[in-house]
Amino acid sequence: MSFSEKVLVFENLDGLSTYIAPTQVDGVVTLSGSLKGGEFHAKKSNSKIASLSGSMLDKGTVKKSKHDISEALDSIGADINFIVSNHHINFTAHCLSNDLEKVILLLSEMLQEPRYDSDELTILKKRIIANLERSKEDTRKQANINFVSQLYPIAHPNARYNIDDTISMVDNISVEQLKDYHQKAYGLGTINIAAVGDVDPDSLNQLIINEFSPMAKQSISNEYNFPAPNKRVHKFIECIIKDKTSCDLFVGQSIDINDNHKDYYSLMMGIYILGGNFSARLMQTVRDEQGLTYGIGSGMAGCSYGISGHWYTWGTFSPDILDKGCDATVEQINSWFETGITEEELQAKKTTFKGAFQVSLDTTSGFVDKILTNAEKGRSIEYLDKYNERIDALDKQSINKAINQYIDPKSLTTSVAGSLK
Repeated sequence: MSFSEKVLVFENLDGLSTYIAPTQVDGVVTLSGSLKGGEFHAKKSNSKIASLSGSMLDKGTVKKSKHDISEALDSIGADINFIVSNHHINFTAHCLSNDLEKVILLLSEMLQEPRYDSDELTILKKRIIANLERSKEDTRKQANINFVSQLYPIAHPNARYNIDDTISMVDNISVEQLKDYHQKAYGLGTINIAAVGDVDPDSLNQLIINEFSPMAKQSISNEYNFPAPNKRVHKFIECIIKDKTSCDLFVGQSIDINDNHKDYYSLMMGIYILGGNFSARLMQTVRDEQGLTYGIGSGMAGCSYGISGHWYTWGTFSPDILDKGCDATVEQINSWFETGITEEELQAKKTTFKGAFQVSLDTTSGFVDKILTNAEKGRSIEYLDKYNERIDALDKQSINKAINQYIDPKSLTTSVAGSLK
């Protein structure tokens, strides 16, 4: 049965869409939702305001303490979680079907009436800052921050702040700022809610309408106005972190393409063949044949929601062989660029892609995630039904053309972090 046949779409409330898929999973429901209002939407003042506005939602409401919330969920074996990404404020819930109404009522209250207690904010900020301080010793994180910082100006949605700047941003957030952002961002306008499991679609949709209809309209801008990526240049960046047994490497560049572009799937497949899994070229050569690393791979990032992103190769190497590992990695990138992919590689990865997509639908969480992400990107349910067609339509010539059009091995940015020799 297709997504179009399984998923019922309701748009009865202006600014809120509901996607419900009854399944054979007996007695259990998984729900996931989001609204625009992630860190980029708060960037003009302090992007971490958006992040902490979501992290504080489970710390108490006007009517309930955080302990009341915890006890209410524990008593029925349910959970509600929040996470704020670059673009969205996301929420998830898992519960028994018989407890779905209780969970929706509590979720609605947490989203609409957070307490934003000053003492809880102080505790949260201390914990976040402590984690950030520890991350200064994380070679992979530091290499990635420095890599991305070279690709984008700070006002770009994909830009990264250094850790000290992030600490300062978190430390300076006040309760008043959280309340102000909540008033602007947490409202009707861009809400999508998806539910999968043992559920009656009409009853759940009506419950959601009843609970969310009192919300005001969002007053944040949903327009993306930002500078272009930095000019692509050949650059090497080092970050020394003492007493580390391994170094992390990121090499890549910005690409003028997003996941709505006609060439996106061709380039994505080409990069996957380079380093997407254990049977990809980088793992077969730099890891298995040369024995230089236990981990290496390639991918694309920051290419969603109409925004052009970047491609990268990541690897981890012993400090003693970092230079050799870097050279081997770049050698494989150059070979991939010059000779392109083979038909055998393409057919193998087509099977991988289609199999992974199908396996991801075997759980309610995987199913609901596909529905929600599709909705966030403004796509119809039918788009999901055509996934295998898009993969099958890829051909070697188009992929090699995309590699040569969007990749430039002469202007790669390389970032390394660790105990460099």
